[in-house]
Amino acid sequence: MQMPPRQKMINMMYLVLTAMLAMNVSKEVLDSFAVLDAELVRSEQAHHQRTAVEYAQFDNMTAKFPEVYRPQRDLAEQVRLAADSLVDHIGVMKARVVAEAEGEPMDKLMARGSDGRDTLKALMTVERKDDRDALANLLIGSEPSAPKDGPFTARDLHRRIDAFRELLKRTVGDADPIMTASLDQLFDLQDRRDASGTMNNWESTNFYEVPLAAGIAALSKVQTDVRTAENDMVKWLYRQVSKDSHTVNTLAAAVIPASSTVLLGEPYRAQVFLAASDSRVRPEVTVGEGRKVDVGPDGKAHVELPSDRVGEQLVKGLMRYQGPKGVEEYPYELKYQVMAPLLVASPTKMNVLYRGVDNPIELSVPGVAADRIQPAIDNGSISRAGNGWVVNRLTGGKAQVSAVVRNDDGSTRRIGPVQFRVKDLPPPMAYVAQKNARDSKVCKKALEAAQGILARLEDSDFEAPFKVTRFKLTLVRKGSPPLEAEVVGNAFNDKARELLHAARVNDVVYFEEIKAKLTNGQGNEVALPSIALKVQACQ
Repeated sequence: MQMPPRQKMINMMYLVLTAMLAMNVSKEVLDSFAVLDAELVRSEQAHHQRTAVEYAQFDNMTAKFPEVYRPQRDLAEQVRLAADSLVDHIGVMKARVVAEAEGEPMDKLMARGSDGRDTLKALMTVERKDDRDALANLLIGSEPSAPKDGPFTARDLHRRIDAFRELLKRTVGDADPIMTASLDQLFDLQDRRDASGTMNNWESTNFYEVPLAAGIAALSKVQTDVRTAENDMVKWLYRQVSKDSHTVNTLAAAVIPASSTVLLGEPYRAQVFLAASDSRVRPEVTVGEGRKVDVGPDGKAHVELPSDRVGEQLVKGLMRYQGPKGVEEYPYELKYQVMAPLLVASPTKMNVLYRGVDNPIELSVPGVAADRIQPAIDNGSISRAGNGWVVNRLTGGKAQVSAVVRNDDGSTRRIGPVQFRVKDLPPPMAYVAQKNARDSKVCKKALEAAQGILARLEDSDFEAPFKVTRFKLTLVRKGSPPLEAEVVGNAFNDKARELLHAARVNDVVYFEEIKAKLTNGQGNEVALPSIALKVQACQ
């Protein structure tokens, strides 16, 4: 545990002044202890403030990466609570002793510091710095070889310091023997020889027949040691999060596809993640039977493999990298598909081509630029539409799409054909107020708000290629003759609107003889299923 030079100087002053007690207890020596105590108090406060910065950094990283930092932050919180408790306990001990020596109540000796913590009046202002009775009576008792026990005694403090030290050592465990040894050295409370050379226990050595100034300084030193250990422990815990981590200076998005080939109808799957690398430490990359691959300044190896065989190819390789624990090896595999040039033609919306509508399709030949492909069809016509193609004017039940590809030397070759089935579009479903033939009830307000009847293909990607051309509306009320309205087109006429507004709850409205036709005018009219809706009150 490395102490800053200032702390080492303060500790040396404490040892020198303690040794001087055996020779002289002059006012100058007592005042020197008061000066030392002030330095120790300032040192404790400085450590406390620095540790607060460490905790804040810990909290910031824990909020961003809770799974990584939370375990160590929880251990740091245990250390903080234990350190605060021990420092506060010693503060009360100091106040009790000074109050006993000065004959004043404790509350007159305490004040609130700028950081919100309770602080004891400066030792330099204490009149009875040479008092020897207060420490002995409160902390030791009448028999120095067997110090008394109880709250706020030196024996009680001994146990608390031992418990704090053991907490820190358990936190470190076997991970850092040097850290553990430094804690034993910092909080060494074993019996020792006093200034006269007599073997004595830690309690009596520090607090029996000792001037008040020296005893208070000894307590302040313990507080400083606690804060020093707390600060070192929090830093150590923070370092444990990344002690085995690799250093990086570059982040980039990486994509690893599950396959380099995707069949029609199957989803494309890939892993997309953030890759970290260190351009300062270049890996050694080999491929195949150990052939080395050149690594660029960015730390990336650029692999080039042959494509002299059709089918899936699998090549294995190895990457060696200098990690924090030595050379690390990472095997890898490269899978890729080698395909012969062929025409690929597939409808973008369905697996068939439909009569009477524009059928968008995509055409491509792997390895051939799109501007070198000229498609042809033996049924209907095919023409360019944006980045794709459109097939229409179809007849019959089949169609074949082929392509002529222009080579680099100017020659051409025909690829294909690809077979397609040709079918009529399925009849659409009529909708009124979002209701169709499968529905039986409708809200009155929704019915009144409807503008007409829509023809919509079910489960189709084609957008409204049909339009209703005519239908009959019938209003049926129990005990009354039916009321009818003939409508031409898809929008309600005045008579139809009048009947819909007159509809009451429990009336039934029929939409029958519904006819529809493709919006481009091709083909014949088709009959749509009738709709029967019982009028209900709206919820």
